[in-house]
Amino acid sequence: MILTRTPLRVSLFGGGTDYPAWFERHEGAVLGMAIDKYVYVGVKRMPPGQSMKYRVQYSKVQDCMLVSEIKHPAVRGALEFLKVDHPLEFHIFADQPGRSGLGGSSAFVVGLLHALHRQLVPSRESLDAWQLVDAAIMLERDVIKEAVGCQDQIFAAHGGLKFLTFSDIGRTVRTLDLPGHIVRELEQRLVLVHTGTMRDAHEMAAKQIALIEDGFNTAVLTRLAEIAHEGLELLLEGTDRERLRLGQLLHEGWELKKRLHPEISSKAIDQLYLRGLDLGATGGKLLGAGGGGFMLFFVPSTDDMLKLRRGIGTESVDFRIAWQGTHVLVNEPT
Repeated sequence: MILTRTPLRVSLFGGGTDYPAWFERHEGAVLGMAIDKYVYVGVKRMPPGQSMKYRVQYSKVQDCMLVSEIKHPAVRGALEFLKVDHPLEFHIFADQPGRSGLGGSSAFVVGLLHALHRQLVPSRESLDAWQLVDAAIMLERDVIKEAVGCQDQIFAAHGGLKFLTFSDIGRTVRTLDLPGHIVRELEQRLVLVHTGTMRDAHEMAAKQIALIEDGFNTAVLTRLAEIAHEGLELLLEGTDRERLRLGQLLHEGWELKKRLHPEISSKAIDQLYLRGLDLGATGGKLLGAGGGGFMLFFVPSTDDMLKLRRGIGTESVDFRIAWQGTHVLVNEPT
């Protein structure tokens, strides 16, 4: 078996500017991090004498003889994309539920491609991180036909705290090598709170992309990219007090993000956000394309963090930055 572990991500600033529909005409900029919550993908050869050729186990179990019969779109697409004809068994599980705004779909695709390559061609070198990024984007956009941006695959493959830029001539990736006390301070001031609502990220993203293609939201997306640059400057050059402005930037970004499409937020989500502010948060945002999933809050102190956790009234999740991208935990190809 090959078992890969691939990190989820938290995007702080610039989400929405990583869609090709935007950055092929304007600059995109994203500041975010991989986190220590993971998607696990196990791939093993099917033992002889089985009544099926493919087994896919996640929240369901699918036994199939043909690749075309596999209902999981990413697994089916990956096998078609790689022209795989070997009997295989897939085991998929994660630290957090899907459809939560943490980039789980792209993390799964990166981990799946990583595991498949190791299982099918064990004598060759592993795909490097950029090869996995490009293959995942191609699989999601061109094979599965899903509306995706280009940040999630980078965080999944590379890990770390990063500043990304996108344009019609390419992308740049800057890993932020910050002093340890600033990293710990950032981790201790961020908390994830689940809204209690799940959503289809690709459907929501498709609606936003359609508006971009029609020429809407240009001023909003331009400002979201600028905020990403301002967040970068605060992390690199800000004083301890100045870095508290990250909460205000998150708040401004969230108010702008809600203008991208009316379905991004809801009455329940708005009420949860206001509750977080009343409990001491200075800003936050809904993660992912919108509509549900996790909300991120920024709090200025440990006391505010404890107050928010006790009073928010829904599940909260602690996390740290994952400095390693997708990697193999079990390397035993048949």
